[in-house]
Amino acid sequence: MSIVGGLDIHRKQLTFDWVDEQNNKWERGRISPADREHLAGWLTRFDPATAGPVAFAMEGCTGWRYIAEEMSKAGVTAHLAEPAETSARRGPKRRAKTDKADARLLRELLAAGRLPECYIPPDSRSRRTPLTDRPPPASELAHIQTARQSDTAQTTSNNHETTRGHTPSCR
Repeated sequence: MSIVGGLDIHRKQLTFDWVDEQNNKWERGRISPADREHLAGWLTRFDPATAGPVAFAMEGCTGWRYIAEEMSKAGVTAHLAEPAETSARRGPKRRAKTDKADARLLRELLAAGRLPECYIPPDSRSRRTPLTDRPPPASELAHIQTARQSDTAQTTSNNHETTRGHTPSCR
């Protein structure tokens, strides 16, 4: 890979750390606010056609999907790291953990081929149909109604059951 980087994701900011291995260029910083518009603008600096392959690692935490989508649009390969395993590969803490340290760790693990990756599913939101929009098939409705009726009948008969002339007591 020509350009390898790591992104630490937070609600208000993204902290990055990347290295261009061919040109010996290194950069670290923040993208704030952490939204699609600012991320897309920042990603324009990485043109895979001229710079070669570009790959970034990020932890699989809240907010990773929109980042992966924007990276895909820009031609950047997104790698999703499993958070617990990534933390374990950090080793014992000697100093306070910072966003810069997290981004650097993700970059180093990706470059070394040691990143514990998670599967990034394809975007299926456009193919999904909400369950509330689809009525259940007629065969399912009949099955549901029969099950409800039998449950109701069992509950009713159990409530009126007597043992040796006494009504069942609650325990």
